[in-house]
Amino acid sequence: MHLKRSNCPKGGLAFVLATLLLVPGGIRSNAPEPASGKNSGSFTLTKIKGRHWLLMPDGSPFFAHGITHAGNRGAKLDFQKFSQACKELGFNAYGYGCPQQLRKDMPYVASWNHLVPISYYRGKNGVQFVDVFDSKVEARLEAGVKAYCRINAKTSRNVIGYCWTDLGSWPLENPSGKNWVDFIRNLPQKAPGRKAYQAFLKTWEGEDGTARDQAFLRLIAREYFRIIGETQRKHAPDHLIFGDRFAFNTLDPDVMKEMLPYVDAIAIQPPFHGEFPKKKFDEIHRLSQKPILICDFAIRFKDGEKDIRSWKPAADSVTAGKAYAEYVQAALQTDYVVGVFWCNPVDTPKGFGKPGVKQGFFEKGLVARLGLHQSVKEVNSYRERVTPKK
Repeated sequence: MHLKRSNCPKGGLAFVLATLLLVPGGIRSNAPEPASGKNSGSFTLTKIKGRHWLLMPDGSPFFAHGITHAGNRGAKLDFQKFSQACKELGFNAYGYGCPQQLRKDMPYVASWNHLVPISYYRGKNGVQFVDVFDSKVEARLEAGVKAYCRINAKTSRNVIGYCWTDLGSWPLENPSGKNWVDFIRNLPQKAPGRKAYQAFLKTWEGEDGTARDQAFLRLIAREYFRIIGETQRKHAPDHLIFGDRFAFNTLDPDVMKEMLPYVDAIAIQPPFHGEFPKKKFDEIHRLSQKPILICDFAIRFKDGEKDIRSWKPAADSVTAGKAYAEYVQAALQTDYVVGVFWCNPVDTPKGFGKPGVKQGFFEKGLVARLGLHQSVKEVNSYRERVTPKK
């Protein structure tokens, strides 16, 4: 342990910071837990024969399978035709980025990605950390969470659960080249975050460097998740929470531990590789002791002259379909994955000024891709067979 209590009186900032860091497992939320059981009016979680399952509001076991980013403006979808095409393939849900027009159609994952723009793919100039120790920032975040819960209130029965920020630049070393600790440390002297950092330093015993910064990063995460988590529970008390969406390279174990008191399951976007990374998922499940939602995944493949930028894309859509089906089956064969979502409905630009094509599940005009769609039909039939009836 590299912390000491300061000589500040009880209730002083330094004492509070030191006390929080010494609490095993972090702060516990006083917010209400989500409802559970049959006919709860919302999606819940349960275990059947040792396996985690989602439960629909009527109590039916459910494994979510669908497509993310249906609301992508670049997709320019005919939502009625898209809905029909998804259902014909056996999809039973929409992933995050579901547009208002589809929220009454099938269950969906509610999400935001704008309250704290720290997604690493925004690039160094696009990532913007905030001073989570500032009461004005806290009020803004609370208002944002409240507003988003209200937006989804009319279709709340179809909300599988809420996801938060996507692929945040949490680790001290991350693809954006920036981190939250440096941001706070470089704030003006009178800024609340800078004061919090100075108070933290008074409690720190040890050398300067990575261990110190990692300890303060955990404190930032604790404050951030407290604000978001308690507000989410207050304004959507009966709904599941999946929290921040992590990739393998953005999942900092200390950060995730601070999120755990506020979430029901973990949202993961794994690398778009063909083989199911069971060892890594097992590790995350052991660490979190919670179910996992694979919130965004795809097998990219070579597609004519299109600029498909991906790690070793499959040779064609037939090969991709076979690999994807095997991946979903492997997810179903775990005892903790509760859903899988394919990334992107149709080809769109990458966004954020990045070159290349973000490949879609459907060809332009919602045309089927050879092999891929047949494999999805088959894996959806398999999903229905293995999902308990009650």
